[in-house]
Formats: sequence, structure tokens, C-alpha cells
Amino acid sequence: MDFLDVPTVLKVSALFNLMAALAWLTLAQLFRIAPRAGRLMAAAHLARIVSQGCGDCLAGWPAPARQAVPEFALLGCVLLLLLALRRMLRSRQRPRDIAWIAGLGAAGIAAGLASGSGLAPQLASTVAVTVLGLMAVREVWRGIGDRLSAVVRIGTTLPFALLALLAFVHGAELLLVPGWEAHVLEGRLPTAARAVLWFVVTAAITLSLIALMIWRLIMRIQHLTHRDPLTGALNRRAFERALADGQAQLQRGRGFALVMIDIDHFKQINDRHGHPAGDAALQHCVRVWQAGLREIDCLGRLGGEEFCALLPLALPGDLATATVVAERLRASLAAQPLHWQGSELPLTASFGVALPVVGDAQGEVGLARADAELYRAKTEGRNRVCVALHLGGLGASS
Repeated sequence: MDFLDVPTVLKVSALFNLMAALAWLTLAQLFRIAPRAGRLMAAAHLARIVSQGCGDCLAGWPAPARQAVPEFALLGCVLLLLLALRRMLRSRQRPRDIAWIAGLGAAGIAAGLASGSGLAPQLASTVAVTVLGLMAVREVWRGIGDRLSAVVRIGTTLPFALLALLAFVHGAELLLVPGWEAHVLEGRLPTAARAVLWFVVTAAITLSLIALMIWRLIMRIQHLTHRDPLTGALNRRAFERALADGQAQLQRGRGFALVMIDIDHFKQINDRHGHPAGDAALQHCVRVWQAGLREIDCLGRLGGEEFCALLPLALPGDLATATVVAERLRASLAAQPLHWQGSELPLTASFGVALPVVGDAQGEVGLARADAELYRAKTEGRNRVCVALHLGGLGASS
């Protein structure tokens, strides 16, 4: 690539990183879109400008400083990138592993500079960047999971894999290609091919992160569309859609159970303690119940203090398992009172369990049966589970 002017490529890369930093800051500060991740990404782009060098701008600096600035900047750039990625994907892992890798890399750079070696600082930063790049690949792959197609996951992960690969190849060059120490100590510019390749990887990572941000926004919109704004449970429309899907699966031999839930004496909470206490009680109940449900289970708020859980079953007609789950939800709520303004408010709920009926496209029959059992639980004293044992039967109390 002799026809390329390397300083021009570096200037174009610096301009791209500067514009990207401004764009991320605008999204974070003005539009409040992923603000923490946006600020981290802006800092990462600014660190990338420093890491790629600036020709003669460091000419008057001591040799250790000329080496230290780009190496520490590159390590900081990838560190900030990984932290932003975790923010964007809402990773629950604490950044201790990232801190250890970055800390060891920084210590290696400092030790190499102190020894006067030209290769040791670059080798330390290269190893750290390789490991952090592989961690970024893992974060993207796990963060997306199976919510997007394999092609999209691979395309989104590929730029981070290329980052790790480039760092690894550079580390191999440092160890195997003679003359690199003099190249480093003299502060020579990278080759045109290397400069272009790093620019392409930087741009690809930026585009991948933009795609992740758009995906996060779409997921957020879907969440707001499908969720009850107060409790976070599915709203009635979303639950009815899940119920219709369950009825379609029932035709294929995949069963489920319905558990109708109603909070006992909820009106008294509102009357005695006010509506804020009632809202807190609803949120408390949903937190307790969600903790006792699997990820594949659906909990929906049908209205007021009435909820319904849809429990997929490994065996169609396994009413015993559904009853055990309902009993667990009942007991867990009874054991965890609501702490409200310095006092404990005991909460209980009544449960009605029923199986769906094949051919009932909207699940209305199954809901009616579960609701009838809920009504029976209320009339028999509340804070209990009643189960419809068979179609048309009177059911039994648990």
C-alpha cells in the first residue's frame, strides 16, 4: 500500500474518533440514550486518538514518555470499550476481572519502561489488549444470547474478535520479527496496511456498538409495550397473546397450567395506608412471585390486584407440578411482609389452578376455570390454593 499516505490515514482515523466521541456524548448528555455507556465510549474514542500516535508531536519528549503515552492510551481505550459494552448489555458481573487484567497490563508496561526495553511495554499492552478483546467477544455473545439470530450474533461479535486477533498477531511480531525494538524506540509510524486495518477495526467496533444500542432501544420499547408500568409484569394484552401462543402449542402436545392470583384484602391496604402503599404492595408481590418462577413462566397483571401465571409443563396434564408452584408462591408471599414507612404489612393471596382445554384458541375456558377456583379459595378463607382437578369437576383444595 505504498500509494497511501500514512499520516493522512492517521489524521482521518483521528477525525473519525473525534466525531464518534462527540456523537456518543450527544446521545448520552442531550438525548439520555445509554448515558453511562455513551460517556465511556466517548472516552474510549479519545483514548484511541492518543494511542495511534501523532508523528512529530512527541518528538521532544524523552524516549520513555514517547513509549508510555501510546501504550497506556491503547490499554485505556480497550478497557473503556469493554466497560461500555458491559453497560450497554446490562451485564451483572462486577468489573473485577477487567480491573485485574488492565492492572496487570499497566504494571507490565510500567515495568518494561523502567527496564529501558523497547519491546516489553508493547508486549505487556498487547497481551492485555488480546485478553480484553476476547472478554469483549464473550460479553457480546452472552449478552445477546439466543434473542437474535446466529448470523447477527456473529456479525456483531466479529469486530471484537478481529481486535483480539490483531493484538495477538502484533504480539507474535514483537517476539518473532527481528528489529522491532529499534522500530519502537525510534518512534516510527506504522505501515499503511497496519494503519488502515486498525482504522477499519475501530470503525467496525463503533458500528457494532451502535447496532447494540439500537437493539437495546428496541428491547426497551418492547418492554414498555408489553409490560405493566407499575409492576413490570406482562400487561393484559401481552398476557393474552402469550396465552394464545400457549393454546397453539397445546395442539402440538406441549401443555401448560394457569394460576389465577388475587391479593387478599387489597382494598384495606389502600383505605388504611393510602394508594402509595397499595402500589408498593403490588410491586412487592410481583417481586416475590417472579423470584419463585422460571424464566419461561409468564406472570401477567390482568387488572387491579388480579394476576395470572402461565406455567409451561414438561408433561401435559401435570397438575401436581403446577400446584406445587402455586403453593410455593403463596407461602413465599405470606412469609415476606411488606416493609412500609417503618411498619410491616402482612400480605397474602389466594390462588386458583387449572389446566387449559384443547381447541380453546384464546384460552378463555382455562382462564374461567382458574378464576372459578380462585373464587372458591376466596370463599373458603383466602390465603390458599384451590385446584380444578378435572373438566367439569368441583376441584379440590390444597
